[in-house]
Amino acid sequence: MKILFLLSCCICLAGCASVNMPADSGDKSQREINAAIGQIGPRWPASPAQLATTDGEIYLGNLESQIDAIESRPGLIGRTRFQVALAGLYYQRFQIEGRITDAERARELLDEARSSERLTPQDRLVYAQVLLGFHDFDAAAEQLELAAQHGAPDAAVATGRAALDRALQLPDRNAGAMEDSPADYVASVRRAAALVDRGQPAAASEHLRNAQDLYGDVNPFPLAWIHVQQGIVFLRHGAYEQARTFFVAAHERFPQYFLATEHLAETEGLLGNHARSAELYRVVTAQNDQPGFWHGLAGAEAALGNTEAARQASERAREGYRRLLEDYPLMFADHAVGYYLDVGDPAEALRLARLNYEHRQDLSAHLALAEALAGSGRLDEACKRVARLRDHGLEPPEISVPGEPLAACP
Repeated sequence: MKILFLLSCCICLAGCASVNMPADSGDKSQREINAAIGQIGPRWPASPAQLATTDGEIYLGNLESQIDAIESRPGLIGRTRFQVALAGLYYQRFQIEGRITDAERARELLDEARSSERLTPQDRLVYAQVLLGFHDFDAAAEQLELAAQHGAPDAAVATGRAALDRALQLPDRNAGAMEDSPADYVASVRRAAALVDRGQPAAASEHLRNAQDLYGDVNPFPLAWIHVQQGIVFLRHGAYEQARTFFVAAHERFPQYFLATEHLAETEGLLGNHARSAELYRVVTAQNDQPGFWHGLAGAEAALGNTEAARQASERAREGYRRLLEDYPLMFADHAVGYYLDVGDPAEALRLARLNYEHRQDLSAHLALAEALAGSGRLDEACKRVARLRDHGLEPPEISVPGEPLAACP
């Protein structure tokens, strides 16, 4: 599934990049992605030897030690300060390893802390971030408002509100007026994401490379995250060799980062390396049990002729999606649309896409609904969704790269 996050090639990237460079047929999207490929070089992506960060196992071990230090002392867990700190640690581990139980524990702790009415403005910003991850947008907005009322820094509140707006609606057509030279790596990645969705992957890649240059800490997670974002740019445009370059770089730097492992597994499969794909999918399914990764493993096992293993993985995916959609329908509806299209159930895909669209109207919701409509044989309706995106100045690869089903829309 090509969606919204790494060193066999990353030292001699210019040479590796030419292996799968799309031919320049004069098409704008191909010219753009060729220009992005041309930016790959000896320091893009930077190797661990070039930009040193803490070993991933050590970093994650330190994080788990902090969690254990609080969890093992019941007297601390009952205090708001430590509840919020522990929630932040669990949510950070969720972002790294992808286990839903960690996100659930983070929210549980924050829900308990809220009842004490002792949350600081900064605590409420943390709470809003976790609620946003659960797609509980009304509750997130409430916490942001309370944070503002109680004196949270204006810039921090504005950042939270901007994240909420991006999750709920299409960007304003004139939103490109944001700064061309963001001052920090997070803003640079955010700018890159906006440019990709406006059909400018070359400019987006410049901002992602700038994000790498702006990053100056030893935490391996943000740098691996930056490289995954660049890999996703190439993956969405069908430049699989180049996508693999960045996913390999992220995976080497931080093997425990599940999005690096999962995207590398997907890309290896797209390149026909099914044994390696299956190996990586086995790692990530053991790590967090997410159904989308079981679905990926099923495909890899089937390609290898492992019929029984493929059947078992397919069953794990089916049951996993059933359970998650029962517990968190709004959080996982968009993720499940592609799955149900893949397994030949366009009616369920369309039902979930509509449910998701009723809850939010951002770019991903529009694309999911358009893809579900197209998969249900309703291309005219799908193309109306595409037209709306273009009216907003958006040209994401899903509607612009030749060969994509929605690219046929006028």
